[in-house]
Amino acid sequence: MNPLLRSAMIPMNTLCFQRNFAACSRALVPVQLPSRSETHLWYVVPDEVKSASLLGQYSKILSPCEKEYISCVRGERLKKTALLARVLVRTTIARYQTNGQVDPSSLKFRKNIHGKPEIGIDLEEKDRKIKNNIVSFARRYFTAHEVEMLSSIPDPETQRQHFIKLWTLKEAYVKALGKGFSALPFSTFTIRSRNSSRNCQSRDLSDSSSSDAEIVVESVDGSSSLMNSWQFTLLELAGTHFAAICVESDGSIGGRVFTPRKVTARKTIPFVEDEFHPGTDAVVLGGL
Repeated sequence: MNPLLRSAMIPMNTLCFQRNFAACSRALVPVQLPSRSETHLWYVVPDEVKSASLLGQYSKILSPCEKEYISCVRGERLKKTALLARVLVRTTIARYQTNGQVDPSSLKFRKNIHGKPEIGIDLEEKDRKIKNNIVSFARRYFTAHEVEMLSSIPDPETQRQHFIKLWTLKEAYVKALGKGFSALPFSTFTIRSRNSSRNCQSRDLSDSSSSDAEIVVESVDGSSSLMNSWQFTLLELAGTHFAAICVESDGSIGGRVFTPRKVTARKTIPFVEDEFHPGTDAVVLGGL
């Protein structure tokens, strides 16, 4: 096991698959709903799900549309990832139901006008390789301010990691709006850090250790609507990935005091085991 994942492991009933599958929903450990200032991040590592019979049982809780979508995915690895993603969504939501236990297969989902659920989260590998020159690549997709910030970082490795963080945050924002890259190009908005204790001044990428740094989005055309609506959380997950979460904030930015969201990471293999990581596995980063 990755040493960063040393936390309380809660075993579940793995024999339920030999019985009535409907009983499996009882193996899900119920979780109390988070507060408005808290985020629960659930994730699954595909390589840790090795049982073919378990994967077969997972497919039984999907809707016909979900099964059809997965059948169209090319490549066994991508099919498995798509299956686990849908199962993770269903089993996670089922844990939080307050009016008794809910069968994950009974859940129904709707999409917005862009065909996407209203969720803003993205995950990227920390060691993701960038074949192109990072600054040249950034000029193709990022704003002038973001390119300038990346250019100011002298160390190549630090520059690469900041590029990945920025890309992850932009992906999360686009997903929160329910739009695709073509509908909202990355070059139309800037992601930056702002220090809430220093008169809301923008911060340089290399100055990112302060815990009071707020990540904000600004429109290139000067529109204020972007800045007032969203709150970001950037974290390092399991020492191997950067994760970005984008949620709608409460009130206008001028009328609220920035408070970093509390993030709790929960690693799971649905119906088998959960690992709760109170602090070592998910590290919230203080800005870009």
